[in-house]
Amino acid sequence: MHKKTYSNTTLICALQKNEELQESECLTGIISRTTGGFRFEEAIRKGRAPRNPKLYDGKYISMVRKQNGRYQCHLKYMSKGFDKNTFAEGVYHDIINALKIID
Repeated sequence: MHKKTYSNTTLICALQKNEELQESECLTGIISRTTGGFRFEEAIRKGRAPRNPKLYDGKYISMVRKQNGRYQCHLKYMSKGFDKNTFAEGVYHDIINALKIID
């Protein structure tokens, strides 16, 4: 995942409910670039919404954003006979890459 900042842009949100978006609330939808800026359209939910959207999915870890706004890393399964040094170094690099998303 690559992080980009767009200065002086306009974001138009098309939401399912006519209420203010709470600070830690997560929405599922589509964002697209328009001539005047960006447009986000919230998807219609069938069933329950995903609880913790996955922000990073690496080889060794994944990172999610919880409903309370906090981030959590999950370690993936280790294969049989894995090399401990290679695994530890891979976890380290995945964590560094995941943390680049939230700074």
